[in-house]
Formats: sequence, structure tokens, C-alpha cells
Amino acid sequence: MNSTESDPQPAPYLVALRIAKKKVVVIGGGNIGTGKIETLLSAQPRLVVVDPTPSDRVRDLAERGALELRQRRFCPLDLFGSKLVVAATGDSRTNRRIRLWARLTRALVNAVDDPANCDVTVPSVVRRGPATIAISTGGATPAGARYLREELSAVIDDVLPADCGHVLEAARSVRHQLRKEGTYRFEYPRWRESFFEPAFSALRSGAPTHVMAIANDFIAGERAKVSAKRVGSVVLVGAGPAGDDLITIRGARALATADVVVYDRLADASLLAYAPAAAERIPVGKGKGFGHTQCDINALLIDRARQGQRVVRLKGGDPFVFGRGGEEVSALRNASIEIEVVPGVSSAIAAAALSGIPVTDRRCASSFTVITGHQGSSATGPLPAPSNGTLVVLMAATTAAGVATRLLAQGRPASEPVAFVHRAGSSDQALFVTRLDQASVDGCPFVSPTVMIVGDVVNYQRADPGPVSSEVRSVGPSRVSI
Repeated sequence: MNSTESDPQPAPYLVALRIAKKKVVVIGGGNIGTGKIETLLSAQPRLVVVDPTPSDRVRDLAERGALELRQRRFCPLDLFGSKLVVAATGDSRTNRRIRLWARLTRALVNAVDDPANCDVTVPSVVRRGPATIAISTGGATPAGARYLREELSAVIDDVLPADCGHVLEAARSVRHQLRKEGTYRFEYPRWRESFFEPAFSALRSGAPTHVMAIANDFIAGERAKVSAKRVGSVVLVGAGPAGDDLITIRGARALATADVVVYDRLADASLLAYAPAAAERIPVGKGKGFGHTQCDINALLIDRARQGQRVVRLKGGDPFVFGRGGEEVSALRNASIEIEVVPGVSSAIAAAALSGIPVTDRRCASSFTVITGHQGSSATGPLPAPSNGTLVVLMAATTAAGVATRLLAQGRPASEPVAFVHRAGSSDQALFVTRLDQASVDGCPFVSPTVMIVGDVVNYQRADPGPVSSEVRSVGPSRVSI
């Protein structure tokens, strides 16, 4: 298999193309082209088919006036004024030529079973009233898309009754009425719980006439909410370390219902996909010497909640472990804003665990202390004494040398092992192991985010624990389960 073909392909962006009364050209009226024509008919385009030997079905459709048949070989002028061209020739060279001519007319091209010559691919679909469920393989295997459609049709039938179009049309009517009154608001949980769930239950129980009553109740409820001030809230969610699979289930659920997501620089950006597409995403990344102030962030959270929005504040790690989450909670409470806290996996523990380092091990450490790099490099305040357990230093990328120098000055041995874990939990996680005296000279080899771990427990990252030399013992990606 060609390595290029086996590499993961970008996901297609699916759109619903409105082609009613628009010119659509199908080049090739054989069996494959006829199948495409059958699916195009429901979209009601102005259909033109070009083929010297079309199928009987195509001829019949032409006689009935459902399409225009040009019974000859294709010529470039056939594409003039078209919005979509379907190349069903079965020949890649011909498809390529069609696509080149189509570019001059700015028409989109779907070359059947020929992804390289496609501007668009056509998914297999399951239709239930106005609902269309698309199943696409991105052009990788049309037969696979058809198989999935056939297999899923029975499942869809169990979930969506045959007359589900009645509910969807009622929803359209409700939405139109609310928009007309100026009271429409897209609140998916509300639509689901108060409209769709009871409406589909009515269909399944054989009472379709109840759907309009449910629709009227929904409209009345929305009108009542306009007169009452909508109350917003804030959910403070710990995103965990790098890696979108380390967020808690409760945190992911909070994101799924957000109107606004206010997120940190250290929160994995892929977590934003958990939020609804319509949710606003606001970056408030902070770093050493740059970014939004905490006062700005507090004011933003309060303002959006007072507008009646459900705000998710997404913070890297755990929001209360050197994350200033406590300050945000205090500000919100002082403003009488409803606040919920969802804890997260802190990199203070996760970075060590993901690198195979037990922060406490009965053989050498019965406790661990967590500090920040700024705190550890400061000239004031005591640091944990030698043999007093493991020291975990967060935000150590630029302060590691200062932290190591202070620890040496306070009596920790020069040969004590030190580990630096970069982007813990991500696909490019990296581990660097050295000695304390070497760290005081060289500092941290990585940029932020990096966690520094000091103590004999670092030795147990490998299978044969023992003294570490001043040389690098391990560097590169490390995903170790312990």
C-alpha cells in the first residue's frame, strides 16, 4: 500500500448544497451516473446529462421532462452556467480534464470514486422527513459509506419514528414564531428536555396530535422566560495537564453546555471541541510578563454571567493548584454569581505519574511538597530540607537553575536526581533526567510547560533504580504506566 494513501486524511467539512433550479451537469449516464441522477432528483436542480449511450432510465426521465439529455460526447460548453458537475465517466484522465474545464466556470466537481479529482464528495444519506443524516468516508470508499448507511438505517428507525418529520416541522414553526416575537434563543438543553424528548415520546406512544400541544407549551415557556431575567453562572473547570483525554467526565459535560468558554494558554486547545459549535471561545492566556490581568479575567466572567450566559472557565491542571482559581471564585461570589468548581488532574502529580515517577515511594519518600518556580527561586523563605521527601516544582521552565542553586545552598546533595517533564500527557511529552548540581548550571532544557521533580524517587523511573550520574539518563517522549 502506498504510504501516502495509508496516512490519515483530513476530515471533510460537510455542507448541504442548495441546488434547486440551479444547473447541474452529469457526465456519464450509465449505471453509476444513473444512480447519481436518482439522488439528485430530490434536490430539484435543472439537470443536464451528457452521454452518447445513456441508460434506459435516463432516457425515460428525459422523455418525462425530469432532465435534459444531450446524447453525445462531452464538450466544455456543456459546463457553462453550472453550479455542480458530476463526472461519472469511470476514467480518471477524463475526470481530470472535466475538472480543469469546470474551474473556468467556477463549478464544483464530484468525480465518482475518484477522490483526487473531486472538489466535493457526496455522502450516503438516510432521510427522515426534513432530516437528512449524512454518512461520509471522505471519498475513501463509497462502498463503505453505503454499507454503513444500510447498517445504520435500522438503528435510525428505532430512534427516529417514520413520521419524525411532523416533530421537525413543528420545531421549524416554533422557531419561526419565537424569532418573529424576538424571544428566540438557541439553548440546546432546553430544546431537548422541553420539546424534542416529549414530542418524540408522544410519537412513539401513538399520540402525534400531542406534538402541537407540546409546541404551544414550549412557546409559552419561552415567553415567560423573557419577562424573568435570565440568570447566568460560571463553572470553573480543571482541564488537567496536556492531552484532551485527561479532563474529567464532569468537566467535559460542563463544556458541552457552555455558552462561553474562557480558556487558559495551558488548557489543551483540542478540549474546545467539547463545547457547542455556537459557543463563544475567548482566550485569556497568561504567561510570564504577558497576557490578561487577573482583574480583567474576573471582570469578564462576571460580565458574561450577568448577561445570562453559562460560562465555563477552563484552566490548565487543577484550578486551585497555583491557578488563582480561588481569587476567581471570591470575585464571583462577591458579585453574587452562581459558581461551580470541577476539579482537574494537577500536573503536580500527573507529570510524575505519566513519566513513571512515584512521587511517594516507601523506599525513599513518604511525602511530597509542591511549590512554584517563582517561589523556589526566590531568595526568601525556606525550602524542603534534604531527605524530607520529594519536591515538585511547577512553572519551572525559566527558574530551574535558581531553584537548584537554593536547594544546594540549603544542604541538599549535589548528586540528588532531578527530572524535567515537558508537556505531560501530550503526544510530544518529553523527559530529561540530570543531577541537582548540573541543573543549577544548565537550568531546564525545555520551554513551558515543564514540571521539575527533585528527589530519589526519580531513580525509580527506570527498571534498575540506582544513583544517577551527571549525564543525561533519559530524554524524549515517555508514556509510562505504573
